[in-house]
Amino acid sequence: MALRNFKISKSLTKSDISSKPALPSEMVDHINPVMNGQHFVDLMVADIRGHKWPLRYYTRPNGNKKGPVFTNGWREFAREKNVQVGDELTFYGHQVRDDDGELKMKYMIEVKRIISMTFKGQPNIITLDVEYLPRD
Repeated sequence: MALRNFKISKSLTKSDISSKPALPSEMVDHINPVMNGQHFVDLMVADIRGHKWPLRYYTRPNGNKKGPVFTNGWREFAREKNVQVGDELTFYGHQVRDDDGELKMKYMIEVKRIISMTFKGQPNIITLDVEYLPRD
């Protein structure tokens, strides 16, 4: 099955961090085709350093809310990355060829934070991956 490459982002809220992130509804178009009629799929997602994180992508079975969420694995990821309100979560999917030549989807995740700093007396705003920020 040929799936499209995608990149979806959202700004994280307090609820997203402490519970489960409400993912943009566009995710449904990209992930639901690999779910085989189920209401969840366990994904192995790589961060910028190549560390793999197990995340469960879940859609509600009754259809009352279309928006998908990450459940299992999300809170550990958010805690380890020191994710904060306002950070930008970006989730990518792109096709790669497996060792046997079959196409499969590879998933990546990143979290970026806007940082305000002064350089040579001038205010600057930069965006950094949380991987490169000191832990509290």
